[in-house]
Amino acid sequence: MRGPDGADTHFDELRDVFLLQTRDKRNPLVYAGFFHSTSSIFQGSAVCVYTMADIRRAFLGPFAHKEGPNYQWVSYQGRVPYPRPGMCPSKTFGTFGSTKDFPDEVIQFARHHPLMYNPVLPHGQQPLFLQAAVPYTFTRIAVDRVTAADGHYDVLFIGTDVGTVLKVVS
Repeated sequence: MRGPDGADTHFDELRDVFLLQTRDKRNPLVYAGFFHSTSSIFQGSAVCVYTMADIRRAFLGPFAHKEGPNYQWVSYQGRVPYPRPGMCPSKTFGTFGSTKDFPDEVIQFARHHPLMYNPVLPHGQQPLFLQAAVPYTFTRIAVDRVTAADGHYDVLFIGTDVGTVLKVVS
């Protein structure tokens, strides 16, 4: 997101997530609370909303790894072991009843490639709700979908580290 002076700011500490079911049970909305920024320019808390489909797409994409003389993050183009790191163990699609059964190659690959290359961007490419320069940070989030005379609204209940609860209508 853009900070007040136009510089990019990244919220990097995820503290709470709330899944809001939709008509499509496989694709809930994911409300995520980011409660800190390591930016020296901008300090604040944010709530972003994602679709599970966007999250799945990123996790099925390429892994990231550092390469080259500047040791920069690039898309990993090599062989990915089976079962693909990040997949849940399943007797349906293999012989793995637990991650303890995964081959060492899979565990080592996951240790050396902990990041996905493609980002998961929030709906609208920006936070749904943002607070900056306030004496508190967000700690918890809950969401309720309500019906009003003029449509449906998502009501966010956001807990803070000073014991208050913010009520935000989206």
